[in-house]
Amino acid sequence: MRRLIAIGLLLAAGSSNAADNPMWRSGLIWRCTFASVVQCERSTDCTASSQTGEVSIEYGDNRVVDQTGKQSPIKRHYVQTVAGSPIGSEVKIELATNEVIWLSPADAAGTFSDKWIGAMLSPKAGVILEELRPLICSPEK
Repeated sequence: MRRLIAIGLLLAAGSSNAADNPMWRSGLIWRCTFASVVQCERSTDCTASSQTGEVSIEYGDNRVVDQTGKQSPIKRHYVQTVAGSPIGSEVKIELATNEVIWLSPADAAGTFSDKWIGAMLSPKAGVILEELRPLICSPEK
């Protein structure tokens, strides 16, 4: 009996962690825009260029849709809070494509803004090794 209770508590704790995503308070669909892309090449040179686009985070459908319309399943996501950090919490989203999105709230208390800012890192194969897109995200209204 004790073992069943312990297993139940562990399962409940795992579920509550996933449900504690602070972005969900404002919605399950987020539109993220970017105005530049940093590309790093094998030669170790990194260059920024003006490229605009949009990425959609759709938690309800467990996917991210990029600027070309390509859908990538969310492999996992979690919230990280560091004691003593001025950043209230961060959300990390890992995609099945090995791309990663890191976001933190522009206003941790949510008093003045419901925007989240961060970056999308996209590993590549070939001459370009990595792309970084600075993101500004807003919940879909």
